[in-house]
Amino acid sequence: MEFSSLYFLYLFLPLTLLVYFLVPGLRLKNIVLLAASLLFYAMGQPVYVLLLVGLSYANFAMARCIRPGKRNTLLLPVVVNLAVLGLFKYLDFFLGIFGITVADGGVMLSALRGITNGLNSIGFAFRSPASALPLGLSFYAFQVISYVADVYRGKVKAERSFFNLLLYLSMFPKMMQGPIVRYEQVARQLMDRRTTPRAAFEGAQRFIIGLAKKVLLADYAGKVVASLSTGGGNGTFVGAWLAALMFMFQIYFDFSGYSDMAIGLGRIFGFRYCENFDLPYISTSITEFWRRWHMSLGSFFRDYVYIPLGGNRVKKSRWIRNILVVWALTGFWHGAQWNFLFWGLYYGLLLLAEKLFLGRLLERLPKAVRWLYTAFFVLIGWVLFDLTDFPSLCHALKLMFVPQATDWVAAAATNVSLLKAVVYLPLGIVCCLPLLRREPKSTKGILLADLASGLLLIVCIVFILSSSYNPFIYFRF
Repeated sequence: MEFSSLYFLYLFLPLTLLVYFLVPGLRLKNIVLLAASLLFYAMGQPVYVLLLVGLSYANFAMARCIRPGKRNTLLLPVVVNLAVLGLFKYLDFFLGIFGITVADGGVMLSALRGITNGLNSIGFAFRSPASALPLGLSFYAFQVISYVADVYRGKVKAERSFFNLLLYLSMFPKMMQGPIVRYEQVARQLMDRRTTPRAAFEGAQRFIIGLAKKVLLADYAGKVVASLSTGGGNGTFVGAWLAALMFMFQIYFDFSGYSDMAIGLGRIFGFRYCENFDLPYISTSITEFWRRWHMSLGSFFRDYVYIPLGGNRVKKSRWIRNILVVWALTGFWHGAQWNFLFWGLYYGLLLLAEKLFLGRLLERLPKAVRWLYTAFFVLIGWVLFDLTDFPSLCHALKLMFVPQATDWVAAAATNVSLLKAVVYLPLGIVCCLPLLRREPKSTKGILLADLASGLLLIVCIVFILSSSYNPFIYFRF
């Protein structure tokens, strides 16, 4: 179930909020929130609810056995969680490397379908999963690893209530696509929080902003990208650049829109989730870009991989190794495809270049030049990220860097998406700038902002009613 679906907006969310605010006491509210979260997950992949609950209980039990400072007690939970992630997400990839032919749909998907068919034959009613990868597994794995690692470090105590841990791990606002919320950030809020009417309204406003990013900006950009890729416009120099630019906008508005919706929903329920995006496309270096993009993922790799490897407090050769290992893992976390690994290493090399020598040169350049430099390399990075097969990637890069004579009248007539992309660009650029983040201070300004939020919601509903289904990009990661 999608946050931007009519079923969620008109049925699931209103009913959940109604029951949540009607029941007295935080304990009952938490029960409602947990039940809603499990139901939310079950509506997408019912068979995987068993995996979610079972894995959560295993981590609950293993965390209770961890002794701060004793590394061997941390090993088991980390290995178990990485093994589950590896089986579902990476098994087929590694089998393919060794030339082992996998079944149609993958080994894990075939096995799961066999299990569900067997259960159904004896009276159960499980629907076979459509995908081997449980929704949100990558985010779940990193959240639970951060939890057991923090217990080992002594930053938090092992949760004594399985109910509380399951609620933390399964809360539907951030379950599917993050942000990666650490247990220490919400531990106190699980048992002590309060939602004021104004806080709930601010959460609703944040949700609406995210919904607008998804429905009005990301989905439109995605349709243009698909049309350019299939309609002939991408066979031109300008068409290839426009397709890359539109995907650049699509992935930002799609993912940051989801994060806004998750943060807004959390605020309505009394939780304060960490921010995940901070206007990344205004960055003037690759280093700055990654401080602003998917911040919860970056901080996870910094705190749980980079620093334990030694960070920058080691000799230069090991420091370079640490950077490359972290970015190879960052890329590979996004998917079991070679292009994601290349994408991660691409950024690792760019960051090394900035830290070793390029950064000093950039500081002497005008800000506009530094922004163009960053935008260019980020754009090329999104081409690497988007195209999973090597021939398509090479073709796109060739079109982008080897200009060819083009009949633009014929190209525009063949694919009107070229014109749609050109019209979209100014709007996309403006929405990436901090202009729209200024908070009103006067009573009149606040009322106008509230009215604008209501009108924006109506526009979003109209667009949802008139559009086809467009899933979030990051659902597949």
